[in-house]
Amino acid sequence: MKVGVVFGISELASPKTFEEKISGFITKLAREFDVSGGFVVSTRAEFKEAKNEVNFNDVDALLLYPLTGGTEGVLKEFAVFRRPTVIYGDPYNNSLAAGIELREYFRERLIPTTLVKSFEELKAAFLAYDDLKETLEKFLRTRIGLIGRISPWLINEKLDIPYTGISLKKFYEYYEKTTEEEGLRAIEEKVEKATEIKEPSKKDLAIAGRVYLAIKRILEDYRLDGFTIGCFDLIEKLGGTPCLALAMFNADGIPAACEGELNSLLGMMIIRKFFSKPAFMGNVADYGKDYLILAHCTAPLIGRYVLRSHFESGKGVGVEVELPGGRASLFKIRGRRAVVAGVEVVGGEKNENRCRTQVKLKIEDAPEFIDGTLGNHHLLAYVDSEELADLLSELGFDVMLY
Repeated sequence: MKVGVVFGISELASPKTFEEKISGFITKLAREFDVSGGFVVSTRAEFKEAKNEVNFNDVDALLLYPLTGGTEGVLKEFAVFRRPTVIYGDPYNNSLAAGIELREYFRERLIPTTLVKSFEELKAAFLAYDDLKETLEKFLRTRIGLIGRISPWLINEKLDIPYTGISLKKFYEYYEKTTEEEGLRAIEEKVEKATEIKEPSKKDLAIAGRVYLAIKRILEDYRLDGFTIGCFDLIEKLGGTPCLALAMFNADGIPAACEGELNSLLGMMIIRKFFSKPAFMGNVADYGKDYLILAHCTAPLIGRYVLRSHFESGKGVGVEVELPGGRASLFKIRGRRAVVAGVEVVGGEKNENRCRTQVKLKIEDAPEFIDGTLGNHHLLAYVDSEELADLLSELGFDVMLY
């Protein structure tokens, strides 16, 4: 196992004081693991030097050892590499105090992180990471993108993991390189398979197809595994929405979230990478004692569907999908917290005062779930709820299973 090692020393301390301690620690560590690095850092400039000398993206795990307090600021910079991390804290010079602070910083960024204070604990932590290597790699190596901005009504949206930002200006550049004919061809198959086309015109369909092509080329050029888009900002300029494009991408294996929400995108990525299935992102539209209704204008095309307009604006192309019945999981991620519930999909609804795809879920004690959940948008996925909760726990989430 290849371990990247970094020591932190406060700028107020003398590095010479710790030379023997560092040397002995590295020697002992090298008997058990393939050690890379071994740098001592106190400043951001020294972090940059270490980053240039060793490619920490290639190590299996990181070991950060704050030898003194006051090292949190420089050692936190190593979170950028998103490697499973062990933080070693000892009882002297405020080492352990710094370690606790660092552990929470890394965990908030969804990086699996363990704090230890003995060499035996250190070995056990690395072996545990090695056992989970395949699982953690799928999660930590994910490349996601945000096209446009996070919708302003998502007042609880916060996700401290790296993503690629693509401006709407750049999106429109890609869009303008497409034609109506190309747009219609891109969605021709999906249009033919629709059981009905209600509101959308041929022009609406062409716009939807051009949006799909523009996003497809962005994904290729930026090498993204999934994306979310600030969709409402497109309505005024294009007279359309990306609802159909998102439905197509999700059905074809590329996680795609709307309203610029990164938390929902992350949940979609997890379902796709670990279960090879799409997830439906919906608003909570209603609930009762033992049921809950989700609704949205985009959904994976995994059942019969009708092409509709977008509900709020009456423009563009939304989808009304008949999602299959059966056992499923309803879940919500926000930061490092997650709620998961086992549900049964029992049917659809056709209320013209809600978003186009509407699904009714049977859920035990729905009011309790609503009271304890983490915000509006929820994901529905046809996976076992206990298996999903276990996976999220392994990935470092604090999970509440209903």
